[in-house]
Amino acid sequence: MILLGHSDGGVAVVMDLASELLGINQYDIVKNVDRPDCVISSRYSASHFFEKEYMFSQNLILPVQFGVHHSNVKYLLYHFFRKTHGIGNTRYADIIHSSTTYFGPSSVHAGGILIEPMALVSSMCQIGFGVTIKRSASVGHHAVLGDFVNINPGAVLSGFVNIGMGTEIGTGVTISNNVSVGKRCLIGAGSVVTRDIPDGVIAYGNPCKVIRENERWNGVVLEPDFSLG
Repeated sequence: MILLGHSDGGVAVVMDLASELLGINQYDIVKNVDRPDCVISSRYSASHFFEKEYMFSQNLILPVQFGVHHSNVKYLLYHFFRKTHGIGNTRYADIIHSSTTYFGPSSVHAGGILIEPMALVSSMCQIGFGVTIKRSASVGHHAVLGDFVNINPGAVLSGFVNIGMGTEIGTGVTISNNVSVGKRCLIGAGSVVTRDIPDGVIAYGNPCKVIRENERWNGVVLEPDFSLG
C-alpha cells in the first residue's frame, strides 16, 4: 500500500487496520515535504520516499491511502498528488473495521474512507471522499459528511446533521439534531453544538460558540468540490 503524507499517528493506525483487514504488511510512505520519517512498528516493512523520487508509474496496481488524518492536510495531499501524478479518487482504498463497526446498509460513501473500530454510521447517511471516522464515534441517521471530514474519537452526531467539507469534529463533541456545521471548521473537544456554525471558523464550548477564524486553511487554494458518488 502507498501512504501519501506521514504522521506517526496516521501511519500507525492505517498500517494496523490495513494489516488486519486487508492482509497488507508492506508500505511505501511518500512525502512531498522534507519532514522526519515516521516511527514504524517492526512488524511491518516500510520504506520512505520523497515524491520526486518515487516511481508511481511502476506501482499502478498498489492501493493508496492517506498517512495523515487532519482534514486540511488530506485536502492538500489529495490535490497535489492528483495534479502531479494523476492519483484520483478511484486509487484510494476503503478501510472499514467491519467486525466492530456498523455502517448502515442504506448509507453510502464516496471512497477513500477510514473507519476505526467501534464506530457507527447509521441509516441514510451520505459520506464524502477521504473521510476519517475514529474509534467509538457515532454518526446519526440522514447525516451528510463532506469530503475530507475528520470525526474524532467519541464524537456523537445526531440525526440530520450536516458537516461541511474539510471540517474536523473534536473528541467527545455532541451535535444536536438538524444542525449544520460549515466547511473548513474546527469544533473543539467536548463541545455541545446546538446551533448552526458558519464556514471557516474555530468554535467550541457548551453551548458551542464561534471563537475565531480557522487559520489552518489560510493560504490553501480551494479546488472545485467533488460530487458524492
